[in-house]
Amino acid sequence: MPETKEIKKTARKKPVKKRSKHDQLVKNFLSDKATAKSLFLEYLPPEIVNLIDLNTLKICKDTFIDKKLANYLSDILYQVNLRPEVIDHPGLFIYLLIDHKSEEEWFISFQFLKYKVRAWELYLKQNKGAKYLPVIIPMVIYHGPQEWRVDTRFISLFKAPEYLKEYIPDFEYKLFSFSPGSDVEIKGEVLLRILLTTLKYISTPELSDKLRKEIFPLFNEIKDKTKVIEYLESLLRYLTESARNLPVRELHKSVSQFFEKGGDLMATIAEKWKEEGKEEGIEKVVKNSLEAGLPIKTIKKITGLPLKEINRLKEKMVHV
Repeated sequence: MPETKEIKKTARKKPVKKRSKHDQLVKNFLSDKATAKSLFLEYLPPEIVNLIDLNTLKICKDTFIDKKLANYLSDILYQVNLRPEVIDHPGLFIYLLIDHKSEEEWFISFQFLKYKVRAWELYLKQNKGAKYLPVIIPMVIYHGPQEWRVDTRFISLFKAPEYLKEYIPDFEYKLFSFSPGSDVEIKGEVLLRILLTTLKYISTPELSDKLRKEIFPLFNEIKDKTKVIEYLESLLRYLTESARNLPVRELHKSVSQFFEKGGDLMATIAEKWKEEGKEEGIEKVVKNSLEAGLPIKTIKKITGLPLKEINRLKEKMVHV
């Protein structure tokens, strides 16, 4: 029965989880090693900071995180060595895992457990003969409207009598809460302060005032002007898409007033976004044409794209 088979095939498809605009900003900023190092130095418990050598901090990318891991969390994973003078096993390291949340999530501990198991599986596959597993410390950067009320221990997900608890694995994730009502001090490297202040006030009426008086002035502390443009563009992209209390016109005005040649800068960024939008439009045409079963040569005539680019987009569709 072909109809039944088609139904079953459709049912097996899993919806693709779209990353939030918040996630993208966090990843952009915390992919800067100095910014990540500053976060750990300022906000991890002192006993952990004293145990690790932050000068050995490495961001783990495709060498570690596989496609299955990427589906679990909107995460960033770091590797850092333990200090040999503190622990008598030179070369040992731990993983620091950051996830970002703009709202509470009850089963985030379970998500972290899945990540840990997959990470350890991959570690053993890549390190034949290993006798021990690396420690993974999960962390959550939270900036929702209310304070985080979910218990940070994994065992809190179980209702079990005391004599059964020895059969339940347990761990805790570290919570960094930057909700609007939080009194946690924002400190550290300049990019970290820009990121955390923006996340804290993104959904509040105070955002416009904070941008003018606190956030934009922080860019003056960045000595590398290339970084200024790179991270300002990332921030403005995020603000135009996520700041509900800030009209785009007001944002443009604030940038033009604060930055020298601010109007030119906004025009350059706007032009870049416009070009990206054109590319996304062409991609949509290619996608729709391929799904309709049009030959690649016909799609080439419609879009003007070279065959190589059309085949690249086709492979991208298959991957997704």
